[in-house]
Amino acid sequence: MSLSVFVHEGPARLPHKNRQLAGYLALVAGFVNSASFILLGSFTSHVTGSAGRLANDVVARDFPAAISAILLVVTFYLGAFTASCMLHTGIFPRAPLAYAAALFSEAALLFGFVALSENLLPVSPRRADAYAGLLCFAMGMQNSLVTYITGARIRTTHITGVVTDLGIETARWWRWHREQLARATGLPLVVGTRRRMERPDGSTLIILLTIVGAFLVGAVSGAEMVTLIGARAMLLPGVAVLVASVFALLTGRKRTASQ
Repeated sequence: MSLSVFVHEGPARLPHKNRQLAGYLALVAGFVNSASFILLGSFTSHVTGSAGRLANDVVARDFPAAISAILLVVTFYLGAFTASCMLHTGIFPRAPLAYAAALFSEAALLFGFVALSENLLPVSPRRADAYAGLLCFAMGMQNSLVTYITGARIRTTHITGVVTDLGIETARWWRWHREQLARATGLPLVVGTRRRMERPDGSTLIILLTIVGAFLVGAVSGAEMVTLIGARAMLLPGVAVLVASVFALLTGRKRTASQ
């Protein structure tokens, strides 16, 4: 990852910057998600699992567990809300400084999780949910941050939407190659009279594959490290996010100095 990944927002960003940032933070999210599931029994980088668990707890009439499931969804939301407020505040003179503050806060939450849980695991189910809430908050912050920087083009804490987009993008390439083959061979491979397709943008496919691959590598790494060293494994994503925070800080200071 380079300092330039924190320069520009939205459509002004170059694809390779999005790819670097997405791959880096998807690796972090995959690690946190699998590690938290092994340690706490909860997925924390998305809220789909918590919503499903809520339904099961309500049907089972386990209302304390259902309330905990709701709180996991709420803490993810609050993390996204907090990061968005930080990014839109006028306190920071440059956007990268706001990114640095949000990433530093996320790293602090990951380190706080280690400090609280290292000597207390295993814990009761409700205390485990409280610890999971810290991680949900951190992941909500990360998802909000990446969404803001990339203009809502990229998510890094879950891959359901990414895999869907990957299927759509792959279909576009399939249709384009089929059309090219039909034109070259004269074979009736294309049904209908649709206008000629433009060649799809390959950078989109590369970004999507990068996110999926990085998330899966992070997930496997998280599971392996938790098995080896327990809750202290969460120090690794914490350090990774802290490094990203330093990169954003240096970018912000450099841009300020150049003005």
